[in-house]
Amino acid sequence: MLEVCFSDSVKGALLYAQNCDNIISESFNVISSSKGIFSYFSKKLALRKYKKQRKELQRRAVSLGGKREDVVGISFSLSEGDIKSPIKFDDCPRKDYIKSVFSFDRYNENENMKQTINYFWRNCVNDLEKLKLSQDKIRIWLDRTPDAQCGLLFVANLLKNSNSEIYVIELPKELKQDNNSMIEYRSWGEVEPELYGTFLDREKKLSKAQINELSNQWEKLKEENAPLRVIENGVIISVDEDYYDDLIRKEFPKKTCNIAYIVGSALGKQKILTGDVFIAKRIQHFINTGELIVIDHSKDGFYATVVGCAK
Repeated sequence: MLEVCFSDSVKGALLYAQNCDNIISESFNVISSSKGIFSYFSKKLALRKYKKQRKELQRRAVSLGGKREDVVGISFSLSEGDIKSPIKFDDCPRKDYIKSVFSFDRYNENENMKQTINYFWRNCVNDLEKLKLSQDKIRIWLDRTPDAQCGLLFVANLLKNSNSEIYVIELPKELKQDNNSMIEYRSWGEVEPELYGTFLDREKKLSKAQINELSNQWEKLKEENAPLRVIENGVIISVDEDYYDDLIRKEFPKKTCNIAYIVGSALGKQKILTGDVFIAKRIQHFINTGELIVIDHSKDGFYATVVGCAK
């Protein structure tokens, strides 16, 4: 069986989840810049709490099984950019988009970025080829992010004429905890890998009619080929790149702040379901148009740059 996801971080979690109930021992430590007796006891308390949480996770852990080769990441960020052009191993519009994300100057971390981009792209395309050739059962890990929702349509379109059986495990929006509290999820990346196996009873097989319908939706999105795709009322639609602008504006500072604060608040408080670089590029647009004013150009990259609202 192939386990299919739409994020590199979720791919890593699935690899761990394959054998997560066979972890024999783990080592933990707490790193803190604080010093003194208070720091010592705080670190001991934090370590004790974390060990308790890990022990509970190991108690609940259910392994998925399988081999590393069974995990496929279709991590092309398909909710943004050109989707009409074919994905190729060599240069193509989709690779150019991935380059623009990786090379965006968040915190001056762009050394050896070309090697990182090529390595990431090679793995993505190899996973795509593996999916194309598969005749096995395919299990898709679907969440509410536009990348995953677009990924499902993309895979349905890719495999509509194959003999593969396609199953989907959709992440529920909320889950009740043992203490009766509710936890809200937006993506599989927020779920502990030990718990992936506990969702297996939610697996549902897609019928041929469902696969064809999903495939047709992808064809429609390809023809529209908008700069951005979002979820409205449970449906993926094509929109302009300024779709989230009003939500981002809600996090503009009353006085000043660094750009990382606006990005983080837009993702966390406004719950914008897109990548941080997309929001950062919109902030760059606001700077270019004069809605935001740069107060301090930081040598530590764009995210550390301090901005304020234009009066």
